[in-house]
Amino acid sequence: MNIDLTRNYFELFGFAENFSINQEQLAEKYRSFQSELHPDRFANASDQERRISVQTTAYVNEAYTTLKSDLKRSHYLLKLSDIEFNADTETSSDAAFLMQTMELHEQVEDASSADSPLEALDELSKQLKQQQQQLVDQFTNQYEDNDLDSAKETALKLQFYERLTDQVRKKQEQHEEELL
Repeated sequence: MNIDLTRNYFELFGFAENFSINQEQLAEKYRSFQSELHPDRFANASDQERRISVQTTAYVNEAYTTLKSDLKRSHYLLKLSDIEFNADTETSSDAAFLMQTMELHEQVEDASSADSPLEALDELSKQLKQQQQQLVDQFTNQYEDNDLDSAKETALKLQFYERLTDQVRKKQEQHEEELL
């Protein structure tokens, strides 16, 4: 169990610091770490070895969660590039984008009262995924071009889409429960 907890998440998993990473390789490496490091494997070890196992497992879990998520990975890359921002309080400064997100929020609410709410929500979910993918592609290009201010703005927009996608998923779950 020799994992350097000072390495960044990309180094830990053996990836270059790029936005695009192979999710299958990430999952495979994560499973390998888990089988090697899981605290259950250290049940009969010393207290110190168990503590180290727990700390290392927590670090690996955090790294995996961050690299697995487009949004978290974008924020992490910006942080590694010394672009600091508070994702909870900062928002996009693009007025047209903010108007678009307000309209999308309204569409989510309107979909719930449609004749076929699940179909309307499914269609909206597809639309959001397409727009989210466009932002992911945009962030990738901006980051690779070292246009970090634009990449930050795109990451903030990506955050809106993640929230909207969560909102749609919750509405879908509500409607599915009503059908049961």
